[in-house]
Amino acid sequence: MNEPVFVHLSTDDIATFIHQAKRRVNLCMPGLTQAIAAAVVNASNSLGRSAVTVVIDVDEKVSRYGYGEFDAVALLMEGNVDVRMESGLRTCVLITDANGYAFFSPPMLVETRDEASVGINALALIPAQVESVLKALRQSDIQAKPGVENPAPPIDAKLAHSECAPSGASALEPQIGAKPVCSARLEEVRIALESNPPQKFDLARKVNVFNAFIEFVELRLIGLRIGSYTVQLPKGLGLALRDDATARRLLTTFKLVSEDSKVAKEAVAIDKKLRQLREVFTRSLGEGLGSVMLRSKRTNLENAIVALRQEIAEFQSKVIERLDHEIAQSRKKLVEGLWQAVKRAPPLDLESQVSGPITSDLVKRYVDLELSKVFPDAKSLISEMRLEFVVKGVTYDVLTNPEFQEKVRQAFPLEDFDRPFREFEAAPAIQPSLFPFGGLK
Repeated sequence: MNEPVFVHLSTDDIATFIHQAKRRVNLCMPGLTQAIAAAVVNASNSLGRSAVTVVIDVDEKVSRYGYGEFDAVALLMEGNVDVRMESGLRTCVLITDANGYAFFSPPMLVETRDEASVGINALALIPAQVESVLKALRQSDIQAKPGVENPAPPIDAKLAHSECAPSGASALEPQIGAKPVCSARLEEVRIALESNPPQKFDLARKVNVFNAFIEFVELRLIGLRIGSYTVQLPKGLGLALRDDATARRLLTTFKLVSEDSKVAKEAVAIDKKLRQLREVFTRSLGEGLGSVMLRSKRTNLENAIVALRQEIAEFQSKVIERLDHEIAQSRKKLVEGLWQAVKRAPPLDLESQVSGPITSDLVKRYVDLELSKVFPDAKSLISEMRLEFVVKGVTYDVLTNPEFQEKVRQAFPLEDFDRPFREFEAAPAIQPSLFPFGGLK
């Protein structure tokens, strides 16, 4: 019976095949575990350094995404293994003697590597394909045998100057892994990981599980509450009015634009539409927790926001002239309400600016001039109008909060939120042993 072409290749399987190799080992993958690294070191010691080659991507992202462990690379270097670099490598190939596999190694940030979650992930290579890969790696002429003396100098000796330079003549360079791993590159990655350690993958997966269902959302309408804008009097004018009860009452109730104005009512109508969006798409979890929405409804909400933002833009373009007129009328009304009180107690600033008698017309002009310093123009008000939409994922700390879990269930009683919470609790952390001895399953 023919051997299967599509197979499952686990971490244990890879380590076992490397342990069982009699002539050669060639391994290409983004990163590797310490278990695989230990098997490679043993193979290099028994078969000879020239019979074992590893090509990896020496980059901090490999560790952050969970393609491999940085300590595994250090283990290879300490074992004097021939380790080569290929930036951005994601293809995985294993060749031991005449056998070969092309396989997929999932990043642990996305999913676990346990037997229950990973199925068929490898393709068994035929002899011609194995030879083709070896030629591409410039390894087809290797004839190492057990017990041969290692002819190559230690890695550290070769890299005394810590330079990551290509090796050999260009005509003889392999298609991938032309550069040896150097101590300078390793140190760079080590420092980056120590200064900003990768998130634990089991925790990251738990958060990702739940973020597929729910997101925090913030919806804010800025600058549309035109009817609530008030004006603060200049300091000098306020002092002149401090003893006038009528003026104080006027200032207490005065607003920049009347709430009954057409402009203010149109702005209120837009604000009402935003409140309706909040009611339809979001649910408040209470003080300190914020508001959330179903991630499945995000596209619907985004489409509604695009339409509302277009309405705001149209409002801005058509009301600026009317708003300028209403602001001018409000200022005129305030001048009429204040000038008599100012005339009865003219401020020093006013008296110092005139040489003749302080007439009613002069006081009105003075009050209007002072108010012009604090009254905004329509253009400045309009430019501040915007709709802010911010979406944030759920953090691990929030996700583990029992109050949050209960509030989510209460906010969406028709959703089966026991399911994502169960998946969250079920996401395991996997730590393979250093010396596995399993077989192909």
